[in-house]
Amino acid sequence: MIANRLRYILSTIWLLLAVAGGAQGETLYLAMSEDWKPYVYVDATGNVAGEDYALLQRTLSSLGHELLAVGLPEQRMGRDISRGHVDVTLGAVSTPQRREQNLFSIPYRLETIVFAYLGSEHPDWHEQDLEQILQQGALVAVNKSGWFGEWFRYHVRETYPSQLVHAEGTLRRMQLLKLGRVSAVVGDIDVIQAAGQELEVTDLHISDAIINQTPVHFMFSRQRVDADFMQRFNTALKHQLDENVKLQ
Repeated sequence: MIANRLRYILSTIWLLLAVAGGAQGETLYLAMSEDWKPYVYVDATGNVAGEDYALLQRTLSSLGHELLAVGLPEQRMGRDISRGHVDVTLGAVSTPQRREQNLFSIPYRLETIVFAYLGSEHPDWHEQDLEQILQQGALVAVNKSGWFGEWFRYHVRETYPSQLVHAEGTLRRMQLLKLGRVSAVVGDIDVIQAAGQELEVTDLHISDAIINQTPVHFMFSRQRVDADFMQRFNTALKHQLDENVKLQ
């Protein structure tokens, strides 16, 4: 309780600073989930880490900006960015609705959305897709504020809303799976695998049926940055991506 209250107080302070500062100054504020490993997370020492975070930090640093992370609930991120309370989030899918209030970087990686389950509980699910297991009455843990493609929207979200369980954070969703409270978890394949390893879910199986695969971007609030900033950011980001390719 004390830790949660402290986290809330710190987030409130960061948000107040973000409103006072903004992208025109030296510091930009990142809205993040604390357990979205390997892309962004809080490590054992309390520091923010992750592949996407490091890429964003390097890119902004090359433009003379610092980056500070703000821990926010998943369902608040989109709203707070659109309102200009924070500057940027990562791993965002570009949709028409989001583009109305936000600006997107060039794509920087490919996201693959799948569902995972316990193989000992459902040995026949490797041949089934998400819609088929929902037809059997399965409960599925998911970030309801996430975008998983048009197929998911029409065939899952709008068809089986009562069977979708929102639990805050990847680790919490994986805990529900491990405890048998849900039958499957939907999310990014690398995030699911990392959470399974952290919680030692040894019987975790990833479905062969891909739900959605799409490029992801850094998403900035239109209230915090402008087109000129995005042009400079994209040039710097492309340079970082090109450098990463050279090192591989």
